This record gives sequence, C-alpha cells and structure tokens, in this order.
Amino acid sequence: MFRSTSWRIFVISGIFFAITIVPFSLFLANRFSQFAYSQMGTFNQDRIDEMAERTEFILAKLKWYSLNMYEDHSVQNWMYSSADNLLQNAGTMRVLTKYLSNEPFIESAYLFSMRKREVIDSKVGLLQFEEFADQPMQKRIERNPGTFLRYFDHQIGKNSYLALQLPSTPVQKNQDGYLVVLFDKKELQKHLISGGGRADVLLSIVDDQGRLILGESDERLEESIRNIRTGLKRGSFELNRAGGEAFVNYARLESLGWTIISITEMKQFRAKADAFKTVIIACSLLLLAALLLIAYWNSRRFVGPFRRLADQLQRMLDVKGENDYGVIEKGVVMLRDHYPLIKTEYMRQWLLQGRLTDSTRAAIVRESGLLNYEWLRLAVVKIDSYYEMSEQYDFVSRKLLKYAIGNIAEELLGRPERPIEVVDFGSDHLVVLVGAASSSPDPELTKELKELRRQVASYVKLDVTIAESEARRVHDDLRKVYDDMNELTLFKFVSGDDKIYIEQDFERYADLQAPIEEAVHESLIQTIRSGKEEKALTMLDGLFVRLQTMNYTECQFQLKLLLFAIVKSFSKMTSIQSVEGIEHHLRQFATLADVREWLKEETGRIIRLLSDRKGFNRKEKLVEEIIEYVSYHIHDPMLSVEEIADHIALTGKYVRHLFHEQYGMPLSNFILNERIGKVKELLEQTSLQITDIAEQSGFQTKSHFFTAFKKATGMTPSQYRDSKKNERMERPRLAENSAK
Repeated sequence: MFRSTSWRIFVISGIFFAITIVPFSLFLANRFSQFAYSQMGTFNQDRIDEMAERTEFILAKLKWYSLNMYEDHSVQNWMYSSADNLLQNAGTMRVLTKYLSNEPFIESAYLFSMRKREVIDSKVGLLQFEEFADQPMQKRIERNPGTFLRYFDHQIGKNSYLALQLPSTPVQKNQDGYLVVLFDKKELQKHLISGGGRADVLLSIVDDQGRLILGESDERLEESIRNIRTGLKRGSFELNRAGGEAFVNYARLESLGWTIISITEMKQFRAKADAFKTVIIACSLLLLAALLLIAYWNSRRFVGPFRRLADQLQRMLDVKGENDYGVIEKGVVMLRDHYPLIKTEYMRQWLLQGRLTDSTRAAIVRESGLLNYEWLRLAVVKIDSYYEMSEQYDFVSRKLLKYAIGNIAEELLGRPERPIEVVDFGSDHLVVLVGAASSSPDPELTKELKELRRQVASYVKLDVTIAESEARRVHDDLRKVYDDMNELTLFKFVSGDDKIYIEQDFERYADLQAPIEEAVHESLIQTIRSGKEEKALTMLDGLFVRLQTMNYTECQFQLKLLLFAIVKSFSKMTSIQSVEGIEHHLRQFATLADVREWLKEETGRIIRLLSDRKGFNRKEKLVEEIIEYVSYHIHDPMLSVEEIADHIALTGKYVRHLFHEQYGMPLSNFILNERIGKVKELLEQTSLQITDIAEQSGFQTKSHFFTAFKKATGMTPSQYRDSKKNERMERPRLAENSAK
C-alpha cells in the first residue's frame, strides 16, 4: 500500500500535521494558562490598589467629618463651659444627633467634658462619669489622650468598633473636652473591602502589629502576614498550603499604617483553566482530523491520477519501479523510444499552436515525411449530425468510427510522393495534412476528397462535409488555416451544397444582410393564429432565403430567435416542449433545408390544432380564462395585458380586441375596476393601513392609488372607510326606530 504515492503523501502529511499541531496546541494551552494566571494576579492587584485608595479616601473623609463635628460651636461651648445649662445640653445633643444622622458609617459618639466630669452619649444622653457605661473608653480618655488622629479598635462587649478620638494633637497636652466617634465595622467592611459575594476570596485589613482591623481572619491570613515583605507598598505571592494553592495580593495604606490583604483560592480558577486547556487541545485534535481528511482527499484527487497512470504503464508495458514516480519515469523513457505512439499528440500541438517548436519538429521529422515538403494543404472532415451520433454511440465507438474514416483517408490520399497525416481532435471532425511539392492547384486531390466523402457514406454510414485549403508553407500559421477550414465546413448547413468547400467560398458570404426584425416574427405568428397556412408557408420561405445569405453563427442565432417566438406563442402545441430545448433540437439537422422542411410541417400542424380549438366556443373560454387569471393575480402590481396574453399564448393586441368584443369594456379598465373592488373589500372588512391595502390591491404607486380611488368613488380611502363604519352604526338605530 505504501508504494502508492497518494498513500505515502497522506502518511507524510499526517505525520507533519501531527508533530506540528499537537506540540503547538500543548504550548498554546500552557501559555494561555500562564497568561490567565498572570492576568488574574494583575487584576487582583489592581483591585486591591483601588480598594486601598478608596479606603484611604473614605477614612480621611470620615476624619474631616469628625473634625467638623468636634469644632462645631455648640460642641465647643458645651465642652468648655463650667456650669450646667439645660438649654445648652439639649442644643449640644441636637447638634450631635444631626451630625450622626448624616453619616451612615458612624454608629455612635461620646462628648467628654473634663471640667464638669460629664459625658454625652449619643444613644443615651447626658451622664456623669460614674454613670457612663463605656468605662474602658472613659479610662482611656483620662489616662491616655491618644495619638494624632489615629483610628483604633474598641471593644464594647462582643461588638467591635473602629474608634477615633478628637482632639488628638501633640501640641496641647491638656484638654477640657474630647469627642470620640465609633464607626460601624460591618458598614465599613461592606463598602471598603467587599469581595462581591465570592466565596473563594478573603479580604482583610490589618495594622502594623498584624492585628485585624476589618474583614475576616483565619490561618491563611496569619500565614500571609508572616510572608509580607516589610518596606514594600504593594506586592503578591503564592501561598502553598495543605488545602491547596492561594494567591495573595497586598497593598499598604500609608496614611493609616495599615495593610489590605486579598487571598484568592486557586482551586476553582485552576479547574476553569484546565477545562479551557482541554477545549484548546480538543479543537486542535479536530483541526488535525480535518487536515488529515483534506490531505487524504488531495492525495487521492491530485496524486491519484499518477497512481492510475502507473498502474496502466505496469499493465500495458510491464514497467517496474519502486513507486509510482519510478514507474512513470521508466514509462516516459520507454515511450520516447516509441515516437509513433505520441506522434498524433505532437501534430495536435502543431495545429493548435500554429507554429512548430523545436521538440515538435524533431518528433514529426522522425516519424513523418510531411516536413520534407515546403508546402502543405489542410483539409477538415466534419461529421454531419455529430450530436445525434453522440447520443447513439459511446466515446469508444465514436473513436473507432473516426479511426475508420482516417484509414480510408490514408488509403485514398496517401502515396509515396504525397505523404498525409490524419489528426483526431476528439470532437466532430478530423484534420488531414497533405504534403505538396508546390503551391499549384491539385485537382486530383479534390477528386480524391470527393471519393473519400462517398466511401465514408457507403462503408461507415456517416455523412461528412469536407473543406480544403490552398497550399501553405510549412512555417505559416496553420492555426488560422485550421480555424478557417473548420468554419468553412459549417457553410453546408446554410447553403445545403453537397460539395468540397474551398477558400473561395468565403466570398459568397462576405456581404451579409441585416438581422431579421422582430416585426417579421410577429407577423408570422399572427398569420399562423389566423389560420392562413399558405401565407405562413410563403413567409417561412422568405425567411429562409434571407437565412441562406448569413454565416453559420448568425444563421443559428436567427433560427433560435425564430423558434423562441414560435415556442413562446404556441408552447402547448409545438414539438419542442420548452425554450431550453431549442438548441438541442437544432443540432438534429444537418442543413438549413432540413430545418425549413421540419418547420413547415410544424407550422401546418399548429394551424390545424388552432382550427380544432376554435370549434369549441373558444372566445368565451378565453375570456373566462382571462377573468380567472386577473382575479388570481390582482395583487401583482406588474399584472398587464401582455402578461395575460403570454399566459394564453396570444398577442396583446388580439387579447385586448377579444376581451372588449366579448365583455364590452377594455381589459385595462376591467383590471382597474377589480383593483378598486379589492380596495373596497379590504377597507370594509379589515383594519389594515391604507398603504398596505394599496399594496395588496396591486397599485404600483400611492399617487396612482389615491387618484384612481377618488375618481371611482368620489371619496378618499379614509373617507370611504368612515362612511361605511357610520352606515354600520346607523343600521341598528334605524331598525329600532322603525320597530317603535
């Protein structure tokens, strides 16, 4: 099997694709995983940096808000006053409540007066130091005024708060009054370090000592705190634990001296990344399979012919080789030693190229004596009705018939002093090349070509047309001569002359008449419809006289136009079933005279069929058919008299006359009335838009629709619809009045 070139190419291509795609897909999957991992780290770090900025901003804003509360005039008067004043106490409590209600992060606040040893609790009111419930805070105030505007953690029972003491300033040691603000950690955590509901992310804020300020704490946080490098404002690292990997990002809050830490579990991310890697590898394998299929198809499609050629060479010439190319190479070498087998191919190349190449000359000189002569004559032998013969015989049989014609030509024309070569181009003709000693006319050759035509008709049972050229030099452009002679054989179809055509016959067709006008075809159709057979046949004779003055191509074109007009007008009566069958039907005729005789018979048969149809009250049936066609196509804006005439195989002029005669009105008016009736029906029975009704009734433009309807009814479509609606509403009322 692997001796076959197609299989070897397929296997080599498969190995190449495999060693290219599989490693590349694995590399791509790993690179994607690494990229996704780095992007996740970058994304987390950016998010932590954003949280840090937001936290510092909000906490700074809360400091500023607390300072405003502390510096309020009412608060300051209360803290520095030495006597009890009920109004002052109430005003201070009210101011404090106002400040707390405007900031949702503040849980509560304490105002301490060291002179009066009193405290205002925002949730309780005015208290003596001895009555104040939060004694730890009172002792902190009395013992340690605190550092400059620094947040600290404060515990009240089981609840933990973030506290801020004011004033906390190093300038003045002794103060007569203090403000302590307690912030709700849950609210701060929700707005500052929210994880978005993700269970695999842990977010926390710790101070310089590693104590938890906000967020949650577990062993991962403690281990992360130990691994954070001091002196760095931001960073990230991996945390390998028994429970799995985690990715840690952190950022320093410089103004607060805190650190915000994010811990992301990698288990879920790894699972998603591995799933995507699997998808990449699976798609790569599918791509590999598709490429293998394409490689297999290409090897079979493009290299398969070499395999078949090698098999034929092995079978026919017994050529041996290691592979297909070895067999073909040895076969080519063997064929070079058998020039008669490829001589015909060189002759084809000579005629098609027009001039001799060095390789073509060498091959022909070795196997033929044609090039020993200075002059050549070229004859084309065309098989008449070749397409009809193609339907009766297969390719091999046609090849044998042309081979028989070539043998007859060689026996009749070939002689020692006049070598000939027969070239088969695989179509409807053969080319005969005849060597000549001079350019003088050769009447004997013309007689022999006539005898060739007679013997082919007698023995091979085929009619042929032969065209003979004048003498040409060997180095002349034979392609033009070949094309001219091939065209000359087509003149038999036009003229019908049974002779050997020569180049002088071109002069008969130099002056061509103008194409046949469409009016001539229309007049012939009208004559056939009127049943005047003798006049129709006379008109056909005149047409064919004009066709005989045209070259083959123009004659075929005019014939197709004529038959198209007849088939279109009498589609149900002609032997040609469709327009597409015209060209195929013309190929059955060898001469224009044959076409004329067939068309005369066809014309007579059509006239007889039309005559038979007229006996069955044809006019009434035609009018009924016209009305039915209009009713089914009233929605078509392109509906016209010509379209209706085409449908019933009559001319537009005759249809107009027939309808007016039978129905008493023009057909165009009938179509317009039907459209108006359709509009009225849709206006009364539907709620469609006016433009939709116009379109469904077949009007091409809005202006034509409104003009025609107004002219027919005296109202616009909207007015008509409203009037009909009013009539329907009036009928019940009138019936009720009449009943009374």
